[in-house]
Amino acid sequence: MSERMTGGRAVVETLLRENVDTAFGIPGVHTLEIYEALCDKQDQLKHIVSRHEGGGGFMSDGYARASGIPGINLVITGPGVTNAATAIGQAFSDSSPLLLISSQNHSRYMDKDMGELHQMKDQLAHMYGCTAWNRRLDDPRDIPGAIFDAFDYFRTRRPRPVHLEIPTDVLEREVDIEIGDPVEPLFLAPDPTDVTRAARLLAESERPLVWLGGGAKDAAEEITRLIERLDAAVMTTSAGKGVVSEDHSLCLGNCGRSPLMQEEIAYFDTVLIIGSELGVAETQGGTLDLPDTIIWADLEPWEQKYGYTSDLTIRSDAELFARALLAELEGVTLPDRTSYLERVAGLRESLLNEYTSPVCREMAAIVGVLRDVLGPDDVLVGDMTTLCYRASRIYPAYRPRTYLFPQGFGTLGWSTPAAYGAKIALPDRRVAALSGDGGFLFASQELATAVKYNLPVPVVILNNEHYGVVAKTMESKYGRTIGTDIHNPDFVAYAEAFGARGMRADDVQTLRTALEDAFVADGPTLIDVPVSF
Repeated sequence: MSERMTGGRAVVETLLRENVDTAFGIPGVHTLEIYEALCDKQDQLKHIVSRHEGGGGFMSDGYARASGIPGINLVITGPGVTNAATAIGQAFSDSSPLLLISSQNHSRYMDKDMGELHQMKDQLAHMYGCTAWNRRLDDPRDIPGAIFDAFDYFRTRRPRPVHLEIPTDVLEREVDIEIGDPVEPLFLAPDPTDVTRAARLLAESERPLVWLGGGAKDAAEEITRLIERLDAAVMTTSAGKGVVSEDHSLCLGNCGRSPLMQEEIAYFDTVLIIGSELGVAETQGGTLDLPDTIIWADLEPWEQKYGYTSDLTIRSDAELFARALLAELEGVTLPDRTSYLERVAGLRESLLNEYTSPVCREMAAIVGVLRDVLGPDDVLVGDMTTLCYRASRIYPAYRPRTYLFPQGFGTLGWSTPAAYGAKIALPDRRVAALSGDGGFLFASQELATAVKYNLPVPVVILNNEHYGVVAKTMESKYGRTIGTDIHNPDFVAYAEAFGARGMRADDVQTLRTALEDAFVADGPTLIDVPVSF
Protein backbone atom coordinates (compact mmCIF):
# COMPACT_ATOMS: atom_id res chain seq x y z
CA MET A 1 0.00 0.00 0.00
CA SER A 2 1.37 3.40 -0.94
CA GLU A 3 1.70 6.32 1.47
CA ARG A 4 2.33 9.99 0.83
CA MET A 5 5.84 10.98 1.83
CA THR A 6 8.91 12.94 0.74
CA GLY A 7 11.89 11.34 -0.96
CA GLY A 8 13.90 11.97 2.22
CA ARG A 9 11.42 10.05 4.31
CA ALA A 10 11.39 7.26 1.71
CA VAL A 11 15.16 6.86 2.26
CA VAL A 12 14.72 6.44 6.00
CA GLU A 13 11.65 4.19 5.81
CA THR A 14 13.34 1.89 3.29
CA LEU A 15 16.50 1.61 5.40
CA LEU A 16 14.31 0.64 8.35
CA ARG A 17 12.57 -1.96 6.18
CA GLU A 18 16.04 -3.46 5.59
CA ASN A 19 16.52 -3.57 9.39
CA VAL A 20 19.22 -0.88 9.32
CA ASP A 21 19.71 0.50 12.83
CA THR A 22 22.84 2.65 12.37
CA ALA A 23 23.91 5.25 9.83
CA PHE A 24 26.98 7.49 9.69
CA GLY A 25 27.10 10.96 8.25
CA ILE A 26 27.14 14.73 8.57
CA PRO A 27 23.97 16.74 7.89
CA GLY A 28 24.16 19.50 5.29
CA VAL A 29 21.86 21.83 3.45
CA HIS A 30 21.47 19.34 0.60
CA THR A 31 20.41 16.41 2.85
CA LEU A 32 17.99 18.20 5.17
CA GLU A 33 14.99 16.13 4.07
CA ILE A 34 16.75 12.88 5.04
CA TYR A 35 17.72 14.29 8.43
CA GLU A 36 14.24 15.71 9.02
CA ALA A 37 12.88 12.19 8.55
CA LEU A 38 15.58 10.78 10.85
CA CYS A 39 14.40 13.06 13.67
CA ASP A 40 11.23 11.00 13.97
CA LYS A 41 13.06 7.65 13.94
CA GLN A 42 15.91 8.17 16.39
CA ASP A 43 14.70 5.31 18.57
CA GLN A 44 14.96 2.94 15.60
CA LEU A 45 17.82 4.30 13.49
CA LYS A 46 20.80 5.65 15.36
CA HIS A 47 22.76 8.34 13.58
CA ILE A 48 26.49 8.69 14.26
CA VAL A 49 27.79 12.12 13.31
CA SER A 50 31.42 12.09 12.18
CA ARG A 51 33.81 15.02 11.94
CA HIS A 52 34.72 14.44 8.30
CA GLU A 53 32.92 12.57 5.53
CA GLY A 54 35.98 10.43 4.99
CA GLY A 55 36.00 9.52 8.67
CA GLY A 56 32.34 8.63 8.47
CA GLY A 57 33.08 6.43 5.47
CA PHE A 58 35.88 4.65 7.32
CA MET A 59 33.57 4.12 10.31
CA SER A 60 30.93 2.66 7.98
CA ASP A 61 33.60 0.36 6.56
CA GLY A 62 34.76 -0.81 9.98
CA TYR A 63 31.15 -1.33 11.01
CA ALA A 64 30.51 -3.48 7.92
CA ARG A 65 33.69 -5.55 8.17
CA ALA A 66 33.26 -6.33 11.85
CA SER A 67 29.57 -7.17 11.70
CA GLY A 68 28.88 -8.29 8.13
CA ILE A 69 26.02 -5.76 8.05
CA PRO A 70 26.24 -3.12 5.28
CA GLY A 71 27.51 0.26 6.42
CA ILE A 72 25.38 3.31 5.61
CA ASN A 73 27.00 6.69 4.89
CA LEU A 74 24.98 9.87 4.30
CA VAL A 75 26.76 12.80 2.64
CA ILE A 76 26.05 16.03 0.80
CA THR A 77 26.83 16.59 -2.84
CA GLY A 78 30.21 17.95 -3.96
CA PRO A 79 32.79 18.03 -1.15
CA GLY A 80 30.81 15.49 0.88
CA VAL A 81 31.12 13.02 -1.96
CA THR A 82 34.77 13.77 -2.72
CA ASN A 83 35.70 13.53 0.96
CA ALA A 84 33.95 10.18 1.22
CA ALA A 85 35.44 8.85 -2.02
CA THR A 86 38.69 7.68 -0.41
CA ALA A 87 36.78 5.60 2.10
CA ILE A 88 34.57 4.22 -0.65
CA GLY A 89 37.67 3.37 -2.68
CA GLN A 90 39.10 1.43 0.25
CA ALA A 91 35.85 -0.47 0.69
CA PHE A 92 35.74 -1.23 -3.05
CA SER A 93 39.26 -2.60 -3.01
CA ASP A 94 38.54 -4.87 -0.04
CA SER A 95 34.98 -5.91 -0.97
CA SER A 96 33.21 -4.24 1.94
CA PRO A 97 29.44 -3.58 1.66
CA LEU A 98 28.86 0.18 1.96
CA LEU A 99 25.86 2.15 0.78
CA LEU A 100 26.73 5.78 0.10
CA ILE A 101 23.62 7.94 -0.20
CA SER A 102 24.47 11.40 -1.44
CA SER A 103 22.45 14.42 -2.37
CA GLN A 104 22.78 16.30 -5.64
CA ASN A 105 21.94 19.85 -6.64
CA HIS A 106 18.42 20.67 -7.79
CA SER A 107 17.64 18.84 -11.02
CA ARG A 108 17.63 22.03 -13.07
CA TYR A 109 21.24 22.82 -12.09
CA MET A 110 22.81 19.35 -12.25
CA ASP A 111 25.96 18.97 -14.36
CA LYS A 112 25.56 22.48 -15.85
CA ASP A 113 28.40 24.41 -14.16
CA MET A 114 26.13 27.30 -13.22
CA GLY A 115 27.86 28.23 -9.98
CA GLU A 116 25.48 26.36 -7.68
CA LEU A 117 26.75 25.58 -4.15
CA HIS A 118 28.67 22.27 -3.94
CA GLN A 119 28.40 21.77 -7.69
CA MET A 120 30.40 19.04 -9.42
CA LYS A 121 30.93 18.62 -13.12
CA ASP A 122 29.85 14.98 -13.07
CA GLN A 123 29.40 13.42 -9.65
CA LEU A 124 28.37 10.00 -10.97
CA ALA A 125 31.49 9.82 -13.13
CA HIS A 126 33.61 10.73 -10.11
CA MET A 127 32.21 7.76 -8.17
CA TYR A 128 32.24 5.33 -11.09
CA GLY A 129 35.75 4.10 -10.42
CA CYS A 130 35.23 3.19 -6.75
CA THR A 131 31.76 1.64 -6.67
CA ALA A 132 30.21 -1.55 -7.98
CA TRP A 133 27.49 0.65 -9.41
CA ASN A 134 26.06 4.09 -8.81
CA ARG A 135 22.72 5.48 -9.82
CA ARG A 136 20.94 8.84 -9.96
CA LEU A 137 17.33 8.74 -8.78
CA ASP A 138 15.09 11.25 -10.54
CA ASP A 139 11.80 10.18 -8.97
CA PRO A 140 11.09 9.67 -5.23
CA ARG A 141 9.15 6.52 -6.11
CA ASP A 142 12.39 4.91 -7.34
CA ILE A 143 14.14 5.25 -3.96
CA PRO A 144 12.85 2.07 -2.24
CA GLY A 145 13.65 -0.16 -5.21
CA ALA A 146 17.17 1.24 -5.55
CA ILE A 147 17.97 0.69 -1.86
CA PHE A 148 16.54 -2.83 -2.01
CA ASP A 149 18.68 -3.49 -5.10
CA ALA A 150 21.79 -2.38 -3.20
CA PHE A 151 21.12 -4.73 -0.30
CA ASP A 152 20.35 -7.62 -2.62
CA TYR A 153 23.65 -6.98 -4.35
CA PHE A 154 25.52 -6.97 -1.03
CA ARG A 155 24.00 -10.30 -0.06
CA THR A 156 24.41 -12.20 -3.29
CA ARG A 157 27.44 -10.76 -5.12
CA ARG A 158 30.94 -9.65 -4.29
CA PRO A 159 29.88 -6.95 -1.80
CA ARG A 160 31.48 -3.79 -3.13
CA PRO A 161 30.11 -0.29 -2.37
CA VAL A 162 27.08 1.21 -4.07
CA HIS A 163 26.32 4.93 -4.50
CA LEU A 164 22.84 6.40 -4.82
CA GLU A 165 22.63 10.07 -5.81
CA ILE A 166 19.38 11.94 -5.11
CA PRO A 167 18.81 15.58 -6.19
CA THR A 168 17.50 17.93 -3.50
CA ASP A 169 14.18 18.48 -5.27
CA VAL A 170 13.65 14.70 -5.43
CA LEU A 171 14.33 14.45 -1.69
CA GLU A 172 11.84 17.25 -1.05
CA ARG A 173 9.09 16.13 -3.41
CA GLU A 174 6.06 14.59 -1.69
CA VAL A 175 4.29 11.85 -3.64
CA ASP A 176 2.55 8.53 -3.03
CA ILE A 177 5.29 5.96 -2.49
CA GLU A 178 4.98 2.24 -1.93
CA ILE A 179 7.93 0.93 0.06
CA GLY A 180 7.18 -2.74 -0.53
CA ASP A 181 9.33 -5.56 0.82
CA PRO A 182 13.08 -6.19 0.53
CA VAL A 183 14.25 -8.51 -2.21
CA GLU A 184 14.39 -12.12 -1.07
CA PRO A 185 18.07 -13.02 -1.56
CA LEU A 186 18.85 -15.81 -3.99
CA PHE A 187 22.21 -17.18 -2.92
CA LEU A 188 24.24 -18.72 -5.71
CA ALA A 189 24.51 -22.49 -5.31
CA PRO A 190 27.20 -24.48 -7.14
CA ASP A 191 26.53 -26.68 -10.13
CA PRO A 192 26.26 -30.24 -8.71
CA THR A 193 28.40 -31.56 -11.56
CA ASP A 194 31.19 -29.17 -10.58
CA VAL A 195 30.93 -30.24 -6.94
CA THR A 196 31.25 -33.90 -7.91
CA ARG A 197 34.32 -33.16 -10.00
CA ALA A 198 35.89 -31.06 -7.22
CA ALA A 199 35.34 -33.87 -4.73
CA ARG A 200 37.02 -36.34 -7.07
CA LEU A 201 40.05 -34.13 -7.64
CA LEU A 202 40.48 -33.50 -3.92
CA ALA A 203 39.96 -37.15 -3.00
CA GLU A 204 42.65 -38.17 -5.50
CA SER A 205 45.07 -35.52 -4.25
CA GLU A 206 47.92 -36.72 -2.05
CA ARG A 207 48.95 -33.25 -0.88
CA PRO A 208 45.93 -30.87 -0.94
CA LEU A 209 45.99 -27.21 0.05
CA VAL A 210 43.00 -24.94 0.69
CA TRP A 211 43.49 -21.17 0.26
CA LEU A 212 40.81 -18.91 1.74
CA GLY A 213 40.02 -15.28 0.97
CA GLY A 214 37.59 -12.73 2.31
CA GLY A 215 34.74 -14.27 0.37
CA ALA A 216 34.92 -17.28 2.71
CA LYS A 217 34.56 -15.44 6.00
CA ASP A 218 30.87 -16.21 6.45
CA ALA A 219 31.41 -19.93 5.91
CA ALA A 220 33.84 -20.58 8.76
CA GLU A 221 32.04 -23.52 10.32
CA GLU A 222 31.51 -25.39 7.05
CA ILE A 223 35.05 -24.73 5.80
CA THR A 224 36.63 -25.86 9.06
CA ARG A 225 34.68 -29.11 8.79
CA LEU A 226 35.79 -29.39 5.15
CA ILE A 227 39.52 -29.10 5.82
CA GLU A 228 39.20 -31.59 8.68
CA ARG A 229 37.36 -34.02 6.41
CA LEU A 230 40.07 -33.67 3.76
CA ASP A 231 43.00 -33.50 6.22
CA ALA A 232 44.09 -30.57 4.07
CA ALA A 233 46.42 -27.75 5.05
CA VAL A 234 44.84 -24.32 4.87
CA MET A 235 46.28 -20.87 4.29
CA THR A 236 44.50 -17.54 4.05
CA THR A 237 44.78 -14.13 2.55
CA SER A 238 44.77 -11.13 4.88
CA ALA A 239 41.00 -10.79 4.41
CA GLY A 240 40.50 -14.49 5.12
CA LYS A 241 42.29 -14.52 8.48
CA GLY A 242 40.33 -16.39 11.10
CA VAL A 243 38.00 -18.29 8.77
CA VAL A 244 39.86 -21.30 10.13
CA SER A 245 41.27 -20.54 13.55
CA GLU A 246 44.99 -19.94 13.40
CA ASP A 247 45.53 -22.23 16.38
CA HIS A 248 44.14 -25.15 14.32
CA SER A 249 46.78 -27.79 13.58
CA LEU A 250 46.01 -27.62 9.84
CA CYS A 251 46.18 -23.81 9.57
CA LEU A 252 49.33 -22.24 8.13
CA GLY A 253 47.90 -18.70 8.43
CA ASN A 254 48.28 -15.76 6.09
CA CYS A 255 51.58 -16.93 4.66
CA GLY A 256 51.37 -16.34 0.91
CA ARG A 257 54.04 -13.63 1.10
CA SER A 258 56.32 -15.68 3.36
CA PRO A 259 59.66 -16.55 1.69
CA LEU A 260 59.44 -20.01 3.25
CA MET A 261 55.93 -20.65 1.93
CA GLN A 262 56.87 -19.39 -1.51
CA GLU A 263 59.39 -22.23 -1.61
CA GLU A 264 57.18 -24.83 0.05
CA ILE A 265 54.00 -24.25 -1.95
CA ALA A 266 55.43 -26.36 -4.76
CA TYR A 267 55.17 -29.36 -2.39
CA PHE A 268 51.37 -29.38 -2.69
CA ASP A 269 49.76 -31.01 -5.72
CA THR A 270 46.25 -29.48 -5.60
CA VAL A 271 44.96 -26.13 -4.36
CA LEU A 272 41.32 -25.31 -3.66
CA ILE A 273 40.84 -21.51 -3.64
CA ILE A 274 37.65 -20.25 -1.99
CA GLY A 275 36.52 -16.63 -2.03
CA SER A 276 39.60 -14.86 -3.36
CA GLU A 277 40.84 -13.36 -6.59
CA LEU A 278 44.46 -13.81 -5.38
CA GLY A 279 45.70 -10.37 -6.36
CA VAL A 280 49.21 -8.91 -6.56
CA ALA A 281 49.85 -8.86 -2.82
CA GLU A 282 48.96 -12.53 -2.40
CA THR A 283 50.77 -13.97 -5.44
CA GLN A 284 53.78 -11.68 -5.73
CA GLY A 285 52.39 -10.24 -8.93
CA GLY A 286 51.51 -13.62 -10.35
CA THR A 287 54.98 -15.11 -9.85
CA LEU A 288 53.93 -17.54 -7.10
CA ASP A 289 54.18 -21.09 -8.42
CA LEU A 290 50.78 -22.58 -7.57
CA PRO A 291 50.21 -26.35 -7.47
CA ASP A 292 49.56 -28.19 -10.72
CA THR A 293 45.83 -28.67 -10.10
CA ILE A 294 43.78 -25.55 -9.31
CA ILE A 295 40.13 -25.57 -8.22
CA TRP A 296 38.67 -22.06 -7.93
CA ALA A 297 35.36 -21.38 -6.16
CA ASP A 298 34.13 -17.80 -5.89
CA LEU A 299 31.07 -15.63 -6.46
CA GLU A 300 32.89 -13.94 -9.32
CA PRO A 301 35.59 -16.37 -10.50
CA TRP A 302 36.04 -14.50 -13.77
CA GLU A 303 38.09 -12.03 -11.74
CA GLN A 304 41.03 -14.45 -11.62
CA LYS A 305 44.18 -12.62 -12.61
CA TYR A 306 47.78 -13.01 -13.69
CA GLY A 307 47.43 -15.98 -15.98
CA TYR A 308 46.56 -18.66 -13.45
CA THR A 309 44.33 -21.16 -15.21
CA SER A 310 42.02 -23.22 -13.04
CA ASP A 311 41.31 -26.84 -13.88
CA LEU A 312 37.84 -26.34 -12.41
CA THR A 313 36.08 -22.99 -11.90
CA ILE A 314 32.98 -22.96 -9.70
CA ARG A 315 30.75 -19.93 -9.35
CA SER A 316 29.10 -20.19 -5.96
CA ASP A 317 28.44 -18.74 -2.56
CA ALA A 318 31.22 -20.06 -0.28
CA GLU A 319 28.95 -21.52 2.38
CA LEU A 320 26.74 -23.34 -0.12
CA PHE A 321 29.79 -24.68 -1.93
CA ALA A 322 31.49 -25.94 1.24
CA ARG A 323 28.28 -27.58 2.41
CA ALA A 324 27.74 -29.29 -0.96
CA LEU A 325 31.34 -30.46 -1.13
CA LEU A 326 31.14 -31.93 2.37
CA ALA A 327 28.04 -33.87 1.38
CA GLU A 328 29.75 -35.13 -1.78
CA LEU A 329 32.77 -36.31 0.23
CA GLU A 330 30.66 -38.27 2.69
CA GLY A 331 31.74 -41.90 2.58
CA VAL A 332 34.59 -41.22 0.13
CA THR A 333 37.84 -43.03 0.95
CA LEU A 334 40.83 -40.69 1.03
CA PRO A 335 44.52 -41.58 0.59
CA ASP A 336 46.69 -42.24 3.64
CA ARG A 337 48.08 -38.77 4.42
CA THR A 338 50.17 -39.59 7.49
CA SER A 339 53.47 -38.40 6.05
CA TYR A 340 51.74 -35.39 4.49
CA LEU A 341 50.29 -34.34 7.85
CA GLU A 342 53.71 -34.68 9.45
CA ARG A 343 55.12 -32.40 6.75
CA VAL A 344 52.31 -29.88 7.35
CA ALA A 345 52.97 -29.90 11.10
CA GLY A 346 56.66 -29.19 10.50
CA LEU A 347 55.86 -26.44 8.01
CA ARG A 348 53.45 -24.86 10.46
CA GLU A 349 56.10 -24.83 13.16
CA SER A 350 58.70 -23.34 10.81
CA LEU A 351 56.30 -20.60 9.68
CA LEU A 352 55.53 -19.68 13.30
CA ASN A 353 59.26 -19.18 13.92
CA GLU A 354 60.21 -17.64 10.59
CA TYR A 355 61.01 -14.08 11.73
CA THR A 356 63.73 -13.83 14.37
CA SER A 357 65.64 -10.56 13.82
CA PRO A 358 65.75 -8.02 16.72
CA VAL A 359 63.25 -5.76 14.93
CA CYS A 360 60.95 -8.70 14.31
CA ARG A 361 61.16 -9.64 17.99
CA GLU A 362 60.26 -6.06 18.96
CA MET A 363 57.23 -6.22 16.66
CA ALA A 364 56.25 -9.67 17.93
CA ALA A 365 56.34 -8.45 21.53
CA ILE A 366 53.79 -5.70 20.78
CA VAL A 367 51.61 -8.05 18.78
CA GLY A 368 51.85 -10.61 21.57
CA VAL A 369 50.55 -8.14 24.16
CA LEU A 370 47.60 -7.27 21.93
CA ARG A 371 46.81 -10.94 21.40
CA ASP A 372 46.97 -11.57 25.15
CA VAL A 373 44.55 -8.81 26.12
CA LEU A 374 42.09 -9.37 23.28
CA GLY A 375 39.75 -12.33 23.46
CA PRO A 376 39.12 -14.69 20.53
CA ASP A 377 36.03 -12.73 19.44
CA ASP A 378 37.58 -9.29 19.94
CA VAL A 379 38.73 -7.12 17.05
CA LEU A 380 42.12 -5.67 16.12
CA VAL A 381 42.10 -3.02 13.38
CA GLY A 382 45.36 -2.34 11.54
CA ASP A 383 46.56 0.63 9.52
CA MET A 384 49.07 0.96 6.70
CA THR A 385 52.14 0.89 8.91
CA THR A 386 55.17 -1.38 9.28
CA LEU A 387 53.94 -3.35 12.27
CA CYS A 388 50.55 -4.05 10.68
CA TYR A 389 52.16 -5.51 7.58
CA ARG A 390 53.89 -7.96 9.89
CA ALA A 391 50.83 -8.36 12.14
CA SER A 392 48.84 -9.51 9.12
CA ARG A 393 51.19 -12.47 9.15
CA ILE A 394 52.01 -13.06 12.84
CA TYR A 395 48.89 -11.91 14.72
CA PRO A 396 46.82 -15.08 15.19
CA ALA A 397 43.13 -14.63 14.41
CA TYR A 398 40.76 -17.20 15.89
CA ARG A 399 37.52 -16.01 14.30
CA PRO A 400 36.66 -14.33 10.99
CA ARG A 401 36.13 -10.55 11.06
CA THR A 402 38.48 -10.11 14.04
CA TYR A 403 41.52 -8.78 12.18
CA LEU A 404 40.68 -5.86 9.90
CA PHE A 405 43.26 -4.39 7.52
CA PRO A 406 43.04 -2.01 4.52
CA GLN A 407 44.87 -4.34 2.18
CA GLY A 408 44.13 -3.15 -1.33
CA PHE A 409 43.73 0.62 -1.56
CA GLY A 410 46.08 1.04 1.39
CA THR A 411 44.63 4.17 2.98
CA LEU A 412 46.64 5.84 5.73
CA GLY A 413 44.57 6.77 8.76
CA TRP A 414 41.93 4.09 8.17
CA SER A 415 42.33 2.13 11.39
CA THR A 416 41.22 4.72 13.96
CA PRO A 417 37.76 5.54 12.55
CA ALA A 418 37.32 1.96 11.30
CA ALA A 419 37.90 0.74 14.86
CA TYR A 420 35.28 3.18 16.14
CA GLY A 421 32.84 1.84 13.55
CA ALA A 422 33.64 -1.73 14.59
CA LYS A 423 33.00 -0.88 18.23
CA ILE A 424 29.65 0.72 17.37
CA ALA A 425 28.74 -2.49 15.52
CA LEU A 426 29.96 -4.76 18.33
CA PRO A 427 29.51 -2.86 21.61
CA ASP A 428 30.05 -5.95 23.77
CA ARG A 429 33.47 -6.80 22.31
CA ARG A 430 36.86 -5.26 22.83
CA VAL A 431 38.17 -3.36 19.82
CA ALA A 432 41.65 -1.87 19.45
CA ALA A 433 43.40 0.03 16.65
CA LEU A 434 47.04 0.02 15.58
CA SER A 435 48.34 3.06 13.70
CA GLY A 436 51.58 4.68 12.68
CA ASP A 437 52.22 8.21 13.90
CA GLY A 438 52.01 9.58 10.37
CA GLY A 439 48.84 7.72 9.47
CA PHE A 440 47.03 8.59 12.70
CA LEU A 441 46.90 12.29 11.87
CA PHE A 442 45.16 11.58 8.56
CA ALA A 443 41.88 10.95 10.43
CA SER A 444 42.61 11.91 14.01
CA GLN A 445 39.65 14.31 14.15
CA GLU A 446 37.41 11.29 14.66
CA LEU A 447 38.77 11.10 18.19
CA ALA A 448 36.10 13.75 18.85
CA THR A 449 33.47 11.29 17.61
CA ALA A 450 34.76 8.60 19.95
CA VAL A 451 34.60 11.03 22.87
CA LYS A 452 31.05 12.08 21.96
CA TYR A 453 29.83 8.48 21.92
CA ASN A 454 31.99 7.24 24.84
CA LEU A 455 33.75 4.53 22.82
CA PRO A 456 36.33 2.70 24.98
CA VAL A 457 38.64 1.99 22.06
CA PRO A 458 42.42 2.24 22.53
CA VAL A 459 44.45 3.49 19.58
CA VAL A 460 48.06 2.33 19.80
CA ILE A 461 50.23 4.86 17.96
CA LEU A 462 53.56 3.41 16.83
CA ASN A 463 55.75 6.49 16.98
CA ASN A 464 59.01 6.70 15.05
CA GLU A 465 58.56 10.31 13.83
CA HIS A 466 58.77 9.19 10.21
CA TYR A 467 56.70 8.01 7.33
CA GLY A 468 58.65 4.89 8.07
CA VAL A 469 57.77 2.55 5.20
CA VAL A 470 58.45 5.25 2.61
CA ALA A 471 61.69 6.24 4.32
CA LYS A 472 62.98 2.68 4.33
CA THR A 473 62.03 2.17 0.68
CA MET A 474 63.71 5.42 -0.39
CA GLU A 475 66.84 4.58 1.55
CA SER A 476 66.94 1.08 0.06
CA LYS A 477 66.44 2.25 -3.54
CA TYR A 478 68.26 5.56 -3.63
CA GLY A 479 70.43 5.77 -0.52
CA ARG A 480 68.71 8.94 0.70
CA THR A 481 65.30 10.27 1.70
CA ILE A 482 63.18 13.39 1.38
CA GLY A 483 59.85 14.38 2.90
CA THR A 484 59.69 11.45 5.32
CA ASP A 485 60.66 13.15 8.60
CA ILE A 486 57.55 14.45 10.35
CA HIS A 487 56.77 16.63 13.33
CA ASN A 488 54.31 15.11 15.78
CA PRO A 489 52.26 16.69 18.53
CA ASP A 490 52.50 15.49 22.10
CA PHE A 491 50.00 12.66 21.61
CA VAL A 492 49.14 12.46 25.30
CA ALA A 493 48.28 16.17 25.40
CA TYR A 494 46.54 15.85 22.02
CA ALA A 495 44.22 13.17 23.41
CA GLU A 496 43.49 15.18 26.53
CA ALA A 497 42.63 18.25 24.47
CA PHE A 498 39.77 16.22 22.92
CA GLY A 499 38.62 15.00 26.33
CA ALA A 500 40.11 11.55 25.79
CA ARG A 501 42.76 9.72 27.79
CA GLY A 502 46.40 9.84 26.71
CA MET A 503 49.16 7.49 27.84
CA ARG A 504 52.74 6.74 26.90
CA ALA A 505 54.05 3.18 26.92
CA ASP A 506 57.83 2.80 26.78
CA ASP A 507 57.80 -0.98 27.24
CA VAL A 508 55.48 -3.90 26.66
CA GLN A 509 54.44 -4.23 30.30
CA THR A 510 53.34 -0.60 30.39
CA LEU A 511 51.51 -1.18 27.11
CA ARG A 512 49.70 -4.17 28.60
CA THR A 513 48.55 -2.13 31.60
CA ALA A 514 47.53 0.81 29.39
CA LEU A 515 45.43 -1.46 27.17
CA GLU A 516 43.67 -3.12 30.11
CA ASP A 517 42.87 0.29 31.58
CA ALA A 518 41.66 1.59 28.20
CA PHE A 519 39.10 -1.18 27.77
CA VAL A 520 37.31 -0.26 31.00
CA ALA A 521 37.52 3.50 30.50
CA ASP A 522 34.51 5.73 29.83
CA GLY A 523 35.86 6.82 26.46
CA PRO A 524 38.74 6.52 24.00
CA THR A 525 42.44 6.29 24.82
CA LEU A 526 45.54 7.13 22.78
CA ILE A 527 48.63 5.13 23.69
CA ASP A 528 51.89 6.59 22.38
CA VAL A 529 54.43 3.79 21.86
CA PRO A 530 57.95 4.82 20.76
CA VAL A 531 59.36 2.23 18.33
CA SER A 532 62.60 1.75 16.42
CA PHE A 533 61.05 0.39 13.22
